Amino acid sequence: MASVAARPAVDEMSEAERRTRCDLAALYRLVDHHGWIDLIYNHISAKIPGERDTYLVNPYGLLYDEVTPDNLVKVRLSDGAIIDRNADAQTNVAAHDLHAPVLAARDDLQCLAHVHTPAILAVSAMAQGLLPATQTAIGFIGRVGYHDYGFGGDACERLVRDFEGKDTVILRNHGVMIAGRTIAEAYVQLHNFQMACEAQVMLMAAGSELQYPSQEILDAQAKGFGQWLDRPGGPRDPAGCLEWDAALRLLARKGVDFHERSA
Repeated sequence: MASVAARPAVDEMSEAERRTRCDLAALYRLVDHHGWIDLIYNHISAKIPGERDTYLVNPYGLLYDEVTPDNLVKVRLSDGAIIDRNADAQTNVAAHDLHAPVLAARDDLQCLAHVHTPAILAVSAMAQGLLPATQTAIGFIGRVGYHDYGFGGDACERLVRDFEGKDTVILRNHGVMIAGRTIAEAYVQLHNFQMACEAQVMLMAAGSELQYPSQEILDAQAKGFGQWLDRPGGPRDPAGCLEWDAALRLLARKGVDFHERSA
């Protein structure tokens, strides 16, 4: 459990923090909806625009369908101290160890999502890693780093190095960390990565020889995927993302509202 620092009053919350809380809580509910959860474990973090030394993360002990904008915990990036108005707030220490070094080192990133679904666990244990055998996987060419299993010691420093120039890092024998310049991008990339891993596990189980496109085509498709991420209305557009808006409509149909504060 992290230490606790002085907490701001509720009326001191900025509009940027309110919006980030709503979007991050929505991402937790979407991960729950898709079944990418592991009981009370895993974590998704998001920096608050305009604040250099804080991020939000889930409180330790809750299932993802219990996460709300109000119970997300505000943590100081530099030392892990909790600066939340909730007197009982606590976080998983592993969340700070995994997320804070990367968020601090990468000013371009807002959100980090860490999960270990069965399909992602399977690919994380494959020596060849993610294979460019499907259109979805091809989109990750040049974007994936690998982090060898292990905790303590220089693990945090290694993780930062593994994220250099990457937005997806496969944690060997463990899971994945997906980064996004926006919360919307983290969601879309996580969705795509999960699909790519599911397809790879199915292909490997089928046991047939795999057919790969030529390197020229792979390179062109990878470049095109980057342009797709950067397009107006795409996952990186701060003005809004079509995929994210559709996902929020899905939550609305389920009766999940992240525009109102909970009692």
